[in-house]
Amino acid sequence: MALKKEDTLEAGILQDQLADLRVGLFVSMPISTVLSGLILAVQALSGGGSGAAIWFLVVNAINIGRLALARYQLKDTRRQDDLTRISPRLRWFGILALLAGFAWSFLAVLTVGYTIPHAPLHLIILAGISAGAVTYGSSYAAAATNFITPPLLITAGCLLAKGNFEGYVLAFAVLLFLGGLVRAAFVGQARFREASRLRHEAERLAAEMEANSRQDHLTAVLNRRGLEHAISQFETADGPFVTMLIDLDGFKSVNDTYGHRTGDELLVRIARRIEQEAPKGSTLARIGGDEFVLFFPSLGDSLSASDLASNIIAKIARPYPEVASVRIGASIGIYLAESPGLTEMLLRADIALYTAKRRGRNEFCLFDAELDGELQRRQSIERDLHSAIKTRSLAPWFQPIVKLDTEAVVGFEALLRWSHPIHGSISPPEIITAARQTGMLQLLTQTVFADCCALIDGLEKAGCRDLRVAMNVSPRELEAGDIDDMVLNGLAAKDLPATMFEIEITEESPVDPDRVDEKLGRLSHAGISIALDDFGTGFSTLASLKDSRIRKVKIDQGFIRGLAKSREDRLLVKTVIDLGRTLGIEVMAEGVETEADRQTLLKLGCRTAQGFLFSKAVPLNQALDLAVKEHAKEL
Repeated sequence: MALKKEDTLEAGILQDQLADLRVGLFVSMPISTVLSGLILAVQALSGGGSGAAIWFLVVNAINIGRLALARYQLKDTRRQDDLTRISPRLRWFGILALLAGFAWSFLAVLTVGYTIPHAPLHLIILAGISAGAVTYGSSYAAAATNFITPPLLITAGCLLAKGNFEGYVLAFAVLLFLGGLVRAAFVGQARFREASRLRHEAERLAAEMEANSRQDHLTAVLNRRGLEHAISQFETADGPFVTMLIDLDGFKSVNDTYGHRTGDELLVRIARRIEQEAPKGSTLARIGGDEFVLFFPSLGDSLSASDLASNIIAKIARPYPEVASVRIGASIGIYLAESPGLTEMLLRADIALYTAKRRGRNEFCLFDAELDGELQRRQSIERDLHSAIKTRSLAPWFQPIVKLDTEAVVGFEALLRWSHPIHGSISPPEIITAARQTGMLQLLTQTVFADCCALIDGLEKAGCRDLRVAMNVSPRELEAGDIDDMVLNGLAAKDLPATMFEIEITEESPVDPDRVDEKLGRLSHAGISIALDDFGTGFSTLASLKDSRIRKVKIDQGFIRGLAKSREDRLLVKTVIDLGRTLGIEVMAEGVETEADRQTLLKLGCRTAQGFLFSKAVPLNQALDLAVKEHAKEL
């Protein structure tokens, strides 16, 4: 491999020498013609025109041959990185230069050994054309030295033959001149080759860096940048094109159980398995931790995309002895596009992948008209989100939290409400997803918090200081943003009591638990109530109850609806209520919709709840009026 690189480098340098020689010839040959014409004119005026004419024709015939060689090589578009092809071409330039040198040597004959009266003129012209040969042929020393050596040596010999002091001095000067020109030719060649070598090595390094920047170094397939470049090569090709987004199932367990090194080795094996099933001419790339993309022109009738997806899933799902305790699978989203475009194809393949994952492990889904409708809906929601926030058509409404026995209001939970002009009511999870995708989650959070503060302010002024207003926050949102600063600074700026504000946090796992714990600690220390939302649906519910900052647990509505008819749900809810009482944690229920469920909760010892049985979420002003009326009844 190293030898191949060296050969390629040498071939590149020789190519540069050829190119420089060609450029120099197109300048020096016309000059040679002019100078030989001057000599012909001088000889003709002195009566030696016939011999000079023959000499002139020979010199220019050789010049024409040299130009013809240069022009032929300019037009030759064949591959020219083979040393066995380039070296002979350079040698031909050297041979023709030598012939030209012998032709110019006949100046000694025309001037009778440089003894005729106008011999000095010939010497000056010879010196000039020799210097020019070195200047324009410095990239290839052999061409320059082959040209200048014969005429200058013969000139020195003729001058020595005169046998006088002046002849000896001139001969010595000519030899010095020849030596200097030869040295200059080789120095010039060395510098040219070094500059060429540095340029080619820089280009090769840049090419290697470019290639590396397009490759996934772990699996040796393309990365996202490489995939984008590969797809761009098909811009003018006819479709359709198939994009398969392959996401591994169960891979996280490999890293957790066997370590990341084993996980990396497994990714390499999986990449090889996908390559074995990939059709000829396809492109495979790894664009995420355990996500691969397979792109290829449609296979026509030979193999359907669905059959290929089934084969890939089966191949990936085959056992891996080194991780025997973990079952690896794959889900695949497929999109067929008429024209290639990475962003569009990945977006639609991702939607198909999400649908496949909802069906279970080792499933695939083809993006179709139904999914396209879902995409159009999502894009419409994302497009209109910012305007909806600004115009307040998207805003938090507040659902009362009540005592189960008296239905007296004890607080409110802020819930997002948006009635889209085309799609109707948009669910809060869909709103949050759209806000994350468009980078407007922070703006949305600030809007919700501002309305919570407005309600707290109204409640405090109305004397309802024992009520709390709750806002939902996910651990990842708390981790990534500065919600703790926003809440603490916002409450302080408006001089609102922290005890009237509550944060409901879900059990979604954050990337950095320590950072989340630190922020929750700040909020709890300030007097803000921390509630655990959707209790019973996460992965660490019992462990969460040990956290001394948790002051409230909200039992997920999935356990509450139909509670009166489900013995299993009653046992679970009773257990949570008893645990909460033992640990000093308030336990409330959400999603109460029937009187039977309310009565059942009362019997189980639950004291507070929220749900449609008591009230739906209402706008801020209605929530404030409701609280004020309840407060007036108590008075």
